[in-house]
Formats: sequence, C-alpha cells, structure tokens
Amino acid sequence: MKTKVISLLLVIVLCTSVNAQQKNGLYFTVNPLGILEIQAAYGAGIGYRFNEQWEASTEYAQLKPSVWMGEGKYTNIQGFKTTSTIKYTLHINEYTNSRTFVGAEFRYKQFSYDDVADFTNLTTGKTMKEYNFKNTTRVKGFAGIIGKQWDLGENSRWALELTAGIGLRFKNIQRDNTPENSFIVATDTGFGETPNYKDNHTSVYFPIGLRVMIRL
Repeated sequence: MKTKVISLLLVIVLCTSVNAQQKNGLYFTVNPLGILEIQAAYGAGIGYRFNEQWEASTEYAQLKPSVWMGEGKYTNIQGFKTTSTIKYTLHINEYTNSRTFVGAEFRYKQFSYDDVADFTNLTTGKTMKEYNFKNTTRVKGFAGIIGKQWDLGENSRWALELTAGIGLRFKNIQRDNTPENSFIVATDTGFGETPNYKDNHTSVYFPIGLRVMIRL
C-alpha cells in the first residue's frame, strides 16, 4: 500500500513538473489593481495558451464603490465589466523566463448609480437644483496592447503580466426618473470625463493592466 501511495505521489510530481515546463494550457488570472479603479472591480479571469505563440483570456468583475475615494458621485453603484484578450508572442527570453507579446482586447462595462444634476423646465424656464435620478452607463472598448510576462521561477506555475495599450471606447448613458419636459444643465467635468449632457461619447483610452497568473 505504501509503495502504491509513493508511486502515485511521484506521478503527480512528474506531471506537475512537465506541465510547468511546457507553459501551455489553462490558467487563472487576478488583477490586484482592479480594486483601486474609480469603480472598484472585484473579479478574476481564465485563459488558455494554445502553443508558444497564441493564447486567449477573459475576465469578469463586479463593480463596487471606490475603496480610496468612497462613493463620491457614484452612489449605490452596481455593475460589472468583462475584458477579453487575444495575444501573440513575439519573443521568448529563456534567460529571464519572460515573453513579449502583442494583442487585441475588447472590453464591456455596464454600471448604474444614483446621480444628481440640475434640470431646467422647457416651458417655465425654472431650474430644479440637485435633482436625483438613475444613471446607467454602458461602455464598449477596443484596443491594441503590448505586454510582457515573467515566470516567477524556472518551473513555477506562477507568472506576472504587465500590459499597456491604446484604443477607442464608446460610451452610452441612459438617464431614468428625470423630470418631464426638461433638459439637464451642463456642468464642467474633469479630464477624460463624459460631459453630463451627452447621451453618447467616443474617446481614446489607454488600458494598463497588472495581473498575477497561475497555471493549472
């Protein structure tokens, strides 16, 4: 019995070593910086490396209030986001256990929150100050990325990935429970923010990611 157990353990260790060396197959990812975003993202991802050149991954996260700036303007926020990526390896450095790749990503984000704005009545011209309404925002983004992965050890299942890129995002805003026969009063917004009076907005964005990977 003891011999069988030892043999089984040796097989498991051998399979683990082989899988770690080939670096292909299924893996999980976690973005530790996701909780620091304006809408804090709590989630994980899954990916698959088909061979030495190609791999694909997807992530899902629930959106919650920011952990470092509180709810701010995003009161009672609820939502989610997904990011899907395909990558092609350009270079593998055996000395540093790293690989450089390029890729393309598609991301979708949807969240709703309680918003506040001033509205002017079209008939009377009177302005209602700080009127509460529901804001639902949907964002689609497409980007080209470049990145690098570092294996945390020669035969380690763990790796670190850093990516950066540039792309376009398309934002749609739906406002519910607004006062009838009125329009929203335009306000000055911060850099990169969608003007509060627009329903659709297209802008450039710069995706940056840091992920921890573990191969199965």
